Amino acid sequence: MIFIAAAINCLLTITELILCLLRIPHFILFIVLGVVELIRMGSFYYLVIRPLTIFEKALNLCINNDIDSEDALYKVPRNTWFINRIKILVAKCSNQKIRENSAIVFDKQAELTALQSQINPHFLCNTLESIRGQALLDGNIEIAKMMEALASFFRYSISRRGNFVTLRDELNNIKNYMMIQSYRFNNRFSLEIIIEEDDEKAYDYLIPRLILQPVVENAIYHGLEELPEGGKVVIEVTLTENILILTVSDNGKGMDSKTLSELNARIHSADMDKGDNGTGIALPNIHKRIQLLFGEEYGVNIYSTLNQGTDVEIVLPANYERIEE
Repeated sequence: MIFIAAAINCLLTITELILCLLRIPHFILFIVLGVVELIRMGSFYYLVIRPLTIFEKALNLCINNDIDSEDALYKVPRNTWFINRIKILVAKCSNQKIRENSAIVFDKQAELTALQSQINPHFLCNTLESIRGQALLDGNIEIAKMMEALASFFRYSISRRGNFVTLRDELNNIKNYMMIQSYRFNNRFSLEIIIEEDDEKAYDYLIPRLILQPVVENAIYHGLEELPEGGKVVIEVTLTENILILTVSDNGKGMDSKTLSELNARIHSADMDKGDNGTGIALPNIHKRIQLLFGEEYGVNIYSTLNQGTDVEIVLPANYERIEE
């Protein structure tokens, strides 16, 4: 009975409202209805259309890498359902842009350092070629080969052709470098390159220029230099569907676990000024350069056993496309 009475009262109220509306002049009624419709449309715009429009603009800006996270997020209503997604998207875009810009700056700094250390490099290369020619005329084949390797090594090091080369070119540079070192150390060191037949397509893959030579140099000066003979550097190329792994191994003195741990910590440290000469600088630079170019899942790792040797593992994306330079 209570529900029936409430329903009757509600019906009477609605009836009274209708009768009141019927007494209002038509033009006033139209005005009231128009205002109600405008309020409804305005509410729909501010609650639905405007947030979606802001989201679309923020998304387009983010896709074009034209905003940072703060610019994007303060424009998007905090009570919209897509706030978490836009945060993630903006963060990804911002991090990608920062990484690309940092890679460019890092390479320019390395290029400037290299240029500052060069004294008439082309004059030096031409002089080496002249010495090679004279050695051939004199019948000194060994000197001619040495001058050819040295000239090729310098020419490769000072080349301005870009930051990326094929793995084949990088390995050829290592062959020239090892020929020079073998001559200097009276053939105490040898080089072996291991690559499975199925992985030979990796020869044409693009990798950052001059990432192997500093590693091989470290293997000689920190692992093999004290050996009287039989020193060996092995470069093994391993290819998976998405990963290219270059492992530089030596049979030198190696290092204990404490030294190895400290070295890996220094390599993966964000502060590259902590290193000392040699390994302390070269490997952190290579690791940082790789991560700036490709991301944090790539880089350098060291494995070593005292009195047995050291392995330096360089992890790169397979067949990485040449980026704009």
